[in-house]
Amino acid sequence: MDYNSTAISRLTGQSTVCTSEESSILDVNLPSITIPNLRNSITLTRIITSVGASNSIYRAVIDPTSGTSVSVKPNVLVFDRKTKKLTFSVTVTTAHQVNTGYFFGSITWTDGVHSVRSPLSVRIEILQPYISVN
Repeated sequence: MDYNSTAISRLTGQSTVCTSEESSILDVNLPSITIPNLRNSITLTRIITSVGASNSIYRAVIDPTSGTSVSVKPNVLVFDRKTKKLTFSVTVTTAHQVNTGYFFGSITWTDGVHSVRSPLSVRIEILQPYISVN
């Protein structure tokens, strides 16, 4: 929103220092994952919160998008009475050497009874678009 540290400090009444790092849409912790310009490989992180039974074990089932390899680490999430939030990373890699439209897949976490699905959409962008100059 283009606010600087001074403006935020005035608003909150507390000294605030903003990092100069620009955020990426890939960093937003949403259940769905969209990668609009995959060139080689990218890894992103998600935090998942359990709202189910205290003791549950979920395993990742991956349906990769066409032309990609998808891995999840860890691929097993163990929730207990104390652990309600866990972090996992998703790495998407392509061997395509051409630009593509969007391809769709998913990552589903299942405990054998319940399933939680995260849609995955990936657009591969290897080459810069050709522009004709007259």
